[in-house]
Amino acid sequence: MKQNNIFFRYFSPVAAQQKLYAAALVALLSSSAYEAEAQVGEPFIHDPSTIALCDGKYYTFGTGEGGIWSEDGWTWQGGAVRPGRGAAPDVLKIGDRYLVAYSATGGGLGGSHRGDVLTMWNKTLDPKSPDFKYTEPVVVASSLDDEDCDAIDAGLLLDPTTGRLWLSYGTYFGFIRLVELDPKTGKRMEGNEPVNIAIDCEATDLIYRNGWYYLLGTHGTCCDGPNYKICIEGTTRYLTATAQHDVIAKPEFTGEDAQLWRIEQLTDGTYRIMPKAVPGTGEKLALVSLGDCTPGLAPFDFNSDNSKWNFRQQ
Repeated sequence: MKQNNIFFRYFSPVAAQQKLYAAALVALLSSSAYEAEAQVGEPFIHDPSTIALCDGKYYTFGTGEGGIWSEDGWTWQGGAVRPGRGAAPDVLKIGDRYLVAYSATGGGLGGSHRGDVLTMWNKTLDPKSPDFKYTEPVVVASSLDDEDCDAIDAGLLLDPTTGRLWLSYGTYFGFIRLVELDPKTGKRMEGNEPVNIAIDCEATDLIYRNGWYYLLGTHGTCCDGPNYKICIEGTTRYLTATAQHDVIAKPEFTGEDAQLWRIEQLTDGTYRIMPKAVPGTGEKLALVSLGDCTPGLAPFDFNSDNSKWNFRQQ
């Protein structure tokens, strides 16, 4: 099976057109030149929850219905079940039950801030167990179109020092808010009002360690992933997408979207490389090998090795 290799120390340009040969593409994405190792099975999941242990198995849930599970925390497969669809769930074991929180919301995308965070219980996360049955979800937090907060991206914390249950939520379109829930019912504590605790982040989670409370969050562009600049080692030339679906090496980095690249590891351990934007089109294209040597841009095809890349140290 042929696969494209990206080498760290070898570059061969076609001077007339500034095209890069695929076997000679240099990707300096960080100071590390170690080969990445992928989790095996079906690790793809969007907006994953905290990983929960139930009856010797690990479960995590994501946006949309369902999730993935594992027996060892390394090899994952589909089959975890979470009804309600929605986005960005979290899960927490309280006593002998599991509390699941998720969001039904616009998340600020498209200008809508209207949404709800809901919670529901289950005695087990194993869908094959006779005890597997979710309770009816209840709304514990909401946001309206004119609010400066989105009711999305739930994060749960059961304070080990007090037994109090907290929910954080929100996106970088507005504030991150904190509200207290009843650990017995999963409902919002009567009379409790949300408090703004942070801004300019999202996907928050709360943890407690050694007397300190931490709010963890992401900062960047929603659903866009990290973007990298790819430089030819020993030069100031940067990989750039063109409107002609070519790939050239520009002599300087300008910060334009055509010079920013998203690199995603696939379920088979290879990588998909996509420009943040292709000039003149909104089409999502990937870096591909045209034939055996010349790279270009084309729609990604998971079944074609010409669309997949490996990292190797030269």
